[in-house]
Parts: sequence; structure tokens; C-alpha cells
Amino acid sequence: MAQKKSRLSSRIDTLRQALMLVKICRVILLIYTFLCFLFWILNCLEVDWLYKFNALFILPYKFVSTFYKVQGVSTDFSLVIIGIITLVLAFSLNSVSEAITNKIVELEEQLENQRERRKRQLKAHKISNPVLGNDSVPESNSVMPTVEPLETEPPKLVFIITNHIHRIKRQSTDLELTFQQVEVWNQRVNKRLIENFNSSQPIQKGYYRKNLFLVYKEFNQTDNIIYYINPTLDSIIMEFKKYGIEISFSYVLSSISNSKELEKELDCMDTVLSLNFINEPVVTQRFKINYDKKANPMYYVQLRGEYNLSKNLTISNRQSLYTLIKKQQGE
Repeated sequence: MAQKKSRLSSRIDTLRQALMLVKICRVILLIYTFLCFLFWILNCLEVDWLYKFNALFILPYKFVSTFYKVQGVSTDFSLVIIGIITLVLAFSLNSVSEAITNKIVELEEQLENQRERRKRQLKAHKISNPVLGNDSVPESNSVMPTVEPLETEPPKLVFIITNHIHRIKRQSTDLELTFQQVEVWNQRVNKRLIENFNSSQPIQKGYYRKNLFLVYKEFNQTDNIIYYINPTLDSIIMEFKKYGIEISFSYVLSSISNSKELEKELDCMDTVLSLNFINEPVVTQRFKINYDKKANPMYYVQLRGEYNLSKNLTISNRQSLYTLIKKQQGE
């Protein structure tokens, strides 16, 4: 495990260095493009001292001269052609930068998942070996024992959320956010979500396929958590609106009987997120079963419809999804 983490961290560091190099090259190409067009204009104006900068363009000139010949007394467009080529290369590096950024995010998720698994294994080992102190660490080659519960665990509440981020377009000329900008704002939003939801005391939190998830010890906390969600999300929406950023959320609530079911349930909830129910509490069949047992619930569980949650196009996995409607006072 430790060796894998080390290799993964090394790959992330290497990709970050590559990303920095790509960004530097892109900046250099854009500056060179600007110089090409600037010097072409000055050359058309017959500025005398331009010959001092010939060294900057000798090699590109030789390349362009292989397919472009200046004939007669026509204007020499060699510098324009060089500028267009470097501009195209700069935009090509932009797509390379996005691909590297995607890979870094993917590897960081894997690294975080490995850390979470390691923590769970260490916790399980300490439970099965209480004689070990807090600083004791099992040998890397030892097999982590699994701890079977002596009795049925109470159901736990699972919450997963994703962000939809856009720039508020105050003018028709405003451009949409780039992929890199979306990633930066997404990290800031997730940081605020974690800071706010920490006070609700989840027993576990992390990322599943880039989406933040939280696990709560007792399903009976459900009404308090749901009551806390909307004002928390509204405050974050208002906070980022000041920066010209429009945020909406999709989130899903479900339940698990024990920790072994978490990954499978998160996979299902992730599919539900992809249906893009915006700013609406969506709950699963498992949530409804447990919520119906709750005494004096604050919400009605209303059927939203049946949806195919299979990720395999050849297999149908239709499941009922529900939404929550707050009861009026006295109901």
C-alpha cells in the first residue's frame, strides 16, 4: 500500500511539473505571436532598426520560406504566417494542459481513496488488537483482519453532492468559464462545503468520482441534517455570487446498513447525480424504507419517478426515486 501511494504521489508531482512546463511554453508562444504581428506592422511602416531583431525570426523564416515565396514587390506576410502558426500551437497546448489537469484530479482522487482505505484498515487492526498503542503500526506485509459486528449496525445516512458552476453573464460579451477556472472554483466551493458541514459531525467524508460525500452515524439524524442543508447551500450560493459566479447543486440522500455497502451505494448515488436534479432533495428507495420507520418525520417522501440507474446500456435497472416535501406546521 505504501509503495503504491508513493508511486502515485510521484506521478502527480511529475504531472504537475509537466503542467507547469506546458503553461510556460504556452505563455512564450503567445508572447512570440504578439511580437510577430507587432514586427510585421513595424516592417510595413519601414522602421529602420528592425534588422537588429532578425535573429528572433531566422529559423521560422527559413521554415516558412519552404512553402511561401515573396514575389515581386508584394507585402511580405512571412511574419503573419509565423504568428498564426505559434498562435495555433499555443491553443493546442491549452488542450494538453486541460488533459494533464484532468489526469492530476483523477490521480488525486485515487490517492485520497487509498488514504481513506489505509485509515479504515488501521482502525480495524487496532480494534482487533487493543493491546497496540496509538503509535503502533502493523507491518506492511501483514494482512489486515476484518472485524465482524457482533450485532446488526443501525442504519447510517449517506449524503453526496455535486456543484454546477457558471459565470454570471452581465454582458453579452462575457465568456463562459474555462475548464481550469471551473476546477479552481469547484475546489473553493468544496472547501466551503466541508467547512460548513463539519459542524454537522459526519463520521466519514471524502470524494467519490470528484463528488463530495458525507456519512452520518445514525439515520435518526436525518431531519436535522436535511434542515441544515438548504440554508447552508443558500449561503454558499450568495457568497460566490459576489464574485460573479453562479452555483447550483445536485444532491442525493440514501442509507446503508454497514460500512461494507458504502462504495456500492455511492456508485448508485453517483448515477442519480448524473440525472441533474438541480437544487432539489432526491432520495433513494433505501432512504424511504428507513425514513418510513421514523417517528414524527418532518417531511413527506413523494415519488419522483422511476429511472434506469444502470451504467450498462444493455441492462435495465429501473429504480424509484423520491423527493422530500416539508410538512406544514400542525400536520
